[in-house]
Amino acid sequence: MATDGIHRAGTPQAVQKIRENYYLVQVALSASPRADWRRLFYDLQQEVPPEFPPRSVEITGTLLRFKSDPAEVEWKIGLIDRWIGRATGKEATMGARSEEQKRHREELSREAEEMNQWTEDWKKLAPGEAAK
Repeated sequence: MATDGIHRAGTPQAVQKIRENYYLVQVALSASPRADWRRLFYDLQQEVPPEFPPRSVEITGTLLRFKSDPAEVEWKIGLIDRWIGRATGKEATMGARSEEQKRHREELSREAEEMNQWTEDWKKLAPGEAAK
């Protein structure tokens, strides 16, 4: 994945005529999205028009594909760009959160090791041990 996250990397292309004035359109992405990003793209969106839900966009490798008449492509690309931005932003915050969680787990592990070491050292302080 690109360091700045997934983004649209090209202009829309008509790749197949489905019927009169209706085409299969595809756009390139900057990288092939991971499963988490795809889930966010499909499920995170708000104010989705019923005639163009995110699930109507197919994601294959580094390509997004959708069906459209030419007059709606600009509108649909605007929605897709917003959906991509939202998924990329959320994935970035999730990544930061998982890094924080990882650091927290590592810190807890170090603390547990430290406490175990002190407990081991203090065994010599058991009742009756000091008198010996």
